[in-house]
Amino acid sequence: MKIAAPRVRTQLDSVLPEEIDDEERLLDLALEDIDLSDLEAEHVELGGCRLTRCKLAGSDLDKLIVVDTELTQCDVANARWSDAALTRVTITASRMIGFSGPGASFQHVTVRDTVLDFASFRFAKFHKVELTDCRLQNADLVSADLTGAVFRRCDLSGVEFSQVKAAKAVFVDCTWDGAKGLGSLAGATVAASSPIDTLAFTSAVTVAAGIHLAHPDDLNGA
Repeated sequence: MKIAAPRVRTQLDSVLPEEIDDEERLLDLALEDIDLSDLEAEHVELGGCRLTRCKLAGSDLDKLIVVDTELTQCDVANARWSDAALTRVTITASRMIGFSGPGASFQHVTVRDTVLDFASFRFAKFHKVELTDCRLQNADLVSADLTGAVFRRCDLSGVEFSQVKAAKAVFVDCTWDGAKGLGSLAGATVAASSPIDTLAFTSAVTVAAGIHLAHPDDLNGA
């Protein structure tokens, strides 16, 4: 799967509007150490930007559009981006604990070394998305469309996969402790370089299906 990289200009501006209102267009900006925590707005567009160590924690950006943008070491914890659309975006070494993106659309998005514990992606769509070395403990993916998404070396402990669409999704060397709804991963490919990891996934699927594994000696006299 080939994921398109963000198209960001070499020369970028660094001046933000004094206030960011609904339908604001923030284009071709290089922002460092900017605090936009708790920002509330609708239909904001972020295009051709490079954000480094910026704070968007607690922001509420309904129908946000993010195109051709790089986020590095940013804090997006507890942000709510309902029905957002992210296209050709990279997110690296960022903090997204408690992030909520219900109904969001992710296309050509790469996420690396990012913490997404307790994040919620209910009814979100992942098209040509790759997450590598990310932690998603107890994340909520109920009814998400993961068709073709790739998860590499991700910690998926406690993740809720109920009712997802997972045809052609790929999971490589992931951690599955306590993951739920694994029966919904029909059509996905799970690869593990370690037999122990393969056994861990098999056990998780068995538990999710309500099947109890036992040794024959445990059944003597049954």
